[in-house]
Amino acid sequence: MQLPLDVEYTRPLISIQDMVNFIDKGERYLKRASEELNEEEELEFLQGIILSPDYQREYRSKAKEESSIIESIIVGIPIPEIFLVRTGSNGIQLRHVMDGQHRLTAIYRFVKDKFALTELELLKDNEDFKNKKFSQLSKEIKFRILSSHLSVLEFEAFSNDDMEIELFKRYNRNTKPLEKHEISMATFYSKTSLYITNFLNHNIENQDKDMVSKKLIKIYNVTTDRKNKQRNHQELCIIFSIINDGPNVIYKDGVEIADKYLEVQANAYKDGENSNLQQIKNKFNQFNMFIIKLSEFIEYPFSSAIFKGEDKRSVKFHTGVSMVLATIFYYFDIDMNSPFLLEEVQDIILNSPLGDETYNASSTNMRNVMNYLYIKNKVFDKEYKSMRYKGNISSDIIQVLNKNE
Repeated sequence: MQLPLDVEYTRPLISIQDMVNFIDKGERYLKRASEELNEEEELEFLQGIILSPDYQREYRSKAKEESSIIESIIVGIPIPEIFLVRTGSNGIQLRHVMDGQHRLTAIYRFVKDKFALTELELLKDNEDFKNKKFSQLSKEIKFRILSSHLSVLEFEAFSNDDMEIELFKRYNRNTKPLEKHEISMATFYSKTSLYITNFLNHNIENQDKDMVSKKLIKIYNVTTDRKNKQRNHQELCIIFSIINDGPNVIYKDGVEIADKYLEVQANAYKDGENSNLQQIKNKFNQFNMFIIKLSEFIEYPFSSAIFKGEDKRSVKFHTGVSMVLATIFYYFDIDMNSPFLLEEVQDIILNSPLGDETYNASSTNMRNVMNYLYIKNKVFDKEYKSMRYKGNISSDIIQVLNKNE
């Protein structure tokens, strides 16, 4: 009998030495993922393991917990099975971690001398291990660790995304439940999604020495908590969708727009299609120039302060505001040096649902936003001094909006 869904997997044993080498490949790949790679360069990353996919929560583990994992390996206690999933791209063949990220991270960190053994249970009286890093262990123990094998359940690339989502949920039930966007990130892997994560990480790392990074971290309200919960990633997915493909008036809200954007990018990646990542990056850089310009007038340009005036109580990043600004960027050629720029951006925002005090529906429903801008307030028919309408509203959007009338 042919089942409607068929999960293919193997159960290899992988030595810790090989596992560390595979993770090294994955780490090197993450640093170059946004580049165009030739065939020889792709082979360099073959079978690499992405230890910290961007959907995983920030790694948090105490030295005692990490040490316990290493102690188990030393004394021969089996480590719970590691679950890997192949990416399924026609290009680079990589694997990401579905379950076992903390175990692998602890092992990798120890072999890389990132922490010393502490609070051991079984080896607590043995001076050969107390407060010792990997490099300080005897040659025999190093060999024992590196030659130990981990049991791995390795899934082939899933042809059905729903199946991967379901498996991910099942294997992570004992951890804090992931939110919808985090699950989407677990399933819909792509270079674009990884670029967004790298953008956030790069600016966090450089905010103290680079003025642009400092501005962007503030503008996008990138905080440890919001980044760990993937709020920043989700908000950027919405912006990327609009500035690259235009407003989508089919989906009900920003959350759905972000999920569908990840899905489209992941499908292109799986099929080996060119994601036009460089073009996406260029547009995003131009968009950031526009937002940084607005930040010269409004401290937090994605907040309601941009059309209501400064208010310390307002949230620093309002998704509805970001969607209107992304829409302006998509439909208009913008003169960044015009003295009328802020005034005219404010006019468009006030002509969106955000400016209607009687509006009580979702501020991230793109159909409603476009209905206000195109049908109700005829923004695209106006003459602006700082912006020129490109005349690029698609007939599909017009047809959907006219149906609502």
